[in-house]
Amino acid sequence: MIVSEILSKNKNKSIVVLENGIAFVLYKGDFRKYHVISGEELPEDDYREIMDEILPKRALDRSYNLLMARDYTEKQLGDKLSADGYPPEIIAKTTERLKKEKYIDDRRFTENYIFWKAKSKSRRQLLADLRMRGINDNLAGELYDELLCKNDIDCEEVRIKQILDKKKINTEELSYEERNKVTAMLMRKGFAYDAVNRVLHNRFLD
Repeated sequence: MIVSEILSKNKNKSIVVLENGIAFVLYKGDFRKYHVISGEELPEDDYREIMDEILPKRALDRSYNLLMARDYTEKQLGDKLSADGYPPEIIAKTTERLKKEKYIDDRRFTENYIFWKAKSKSRRQLLADLRMRGINDNLAGELYDELLCKNDIDCEEVRIKQILDKKKINTEELSYEERNKVTAMLMRKGFAYDAVNRVLHNRFLD
């Protein structure tokens, strides 16, 4: 397999691009060990050693280090590994192993995210945030309703009341101007006007 080009990533690493379009990052020592030279052949045995042994181990070590700092969704971790120069084949194998080992779990991540962020964000905002992190709306919506909505009470109103309680805002004591400011604040957080209006005018069922 021919090495099409070698692109410098930093002083220690470079990106190797093969004629079939596959690209991966190697360190200086790897170039010496495998005699990787632009325009020349990379022997099949060396290629397989890199793809089957070297890169999977490094991707796994990198993932463990990332996950020691905080939780990641499958997409977030995949994006990190991609930015580090790992090819899709390696990323897929790595994330699959980490899922089996429970190091990454999109359901767990979603539950934790909702738990910590629900006090300051609307359902709409939470779903949008989670979508950017690779969580589909069905899972996010299901867990939001399961965690925060009880006895068929409207979820938007539940969250609005919790935010008002946290900020110690008594809706009965608000002036007209204050009510307008609170309305604007809640709508900026993504809550629907009708739900905000019902809560601020005390048309809320506890």
